[in-house]
Amino acid sequence: MRPKVQAALEEIRPYIQADGGDVELVKVDGSVVTVRLMGHCIGCPSSTVTLKAGIEKHLKARVPEVTEVVQAAPVETPAAPAAHPAQSPFAQAAAESPAAQPLPPAASPTVTARLRDDHRRAEEVLAELDRLAAELAGTKVAEAQMPALKRIQRFLQIDLPAHMRQEDEVLFPALVPFISWGSPMSMMAKEHRLLHEEIDLFGQAVAVVKPGDDGDEIARLGKRIAQRLRDDFYQEENVLFVEADESLTGARAEALVEAMTRIAKAGARAD
Repeated sequence: MRPKVQAALEEIRPYIQADGGDVELVKVDGSVVTVRLMGHCIGCPSSTVTLKAGIEKHLKARVPEVTEVVQAAPVETPAAPAAHPAQSPFAQAAAESPAAQPLPPAASPTVTARLRDDHRRAEEVLAELDRLAAELAGTKVAEAQMPALKRIQRFLQIDLPAHMRQEDEVLFPALVPFISWGSPMSMMAKEHRLLHEEIDLFGQAVAVVKPGDDGDEIARLGKRIAQRLRDDFYQEENVLFVEADESLTGARAEALVEAMTRIAKAGARAD
């Protein structure tokens, strides 16, 4: 398992290195992976975000046997010079955007309220997907299961992408100045792209399936998508959304909510 973990870790190292940090694999103990964050990650207040929302999420997706990623104590090294946002073009663009400029505090909506509501609705669909995946494993697709499969397909390929666009195009860029110059945000956006690929595979399978066909492939794809979406929701709600609601407030929050509302409405019109 260690070679698979190392290979997955190498995929995300460039995102961390781009912001002056680095990560090395320390050990793999059963299903628990220990890594050491280095460089500008040491002492960074958003290192937990990098570890959980970035590294752990990616390793779980790439190596399903991994259940947890923990951090080893840093190696004592001379203090690294403070990095400048110019080292990361993504961070520089975000820092110059209106969303990143200081604004006076004001009464405002919670910037993640709409996204949290989307998660609650998605959980209902994922519960149905879990049930269908369990029913289809090792059996044939029944006529009575087709409507539910089509409903789930529609949600994954129409409703969910609109939700992810709100995060990718509005929330994640706005969080860049507050979370490690954006490397965790880059990794979250990368995870969304991987999710889109798997959702497309599920949609293609459902589009051609007929009653009496083998249900194993749809069951496998559905189970994997449900797990990855729940991991995604957990990381967002317990790390990113908490930071967003603390850092993105006042008029800034109102502008972000308005931008996300436009995306949601555009998705509804497209439907």
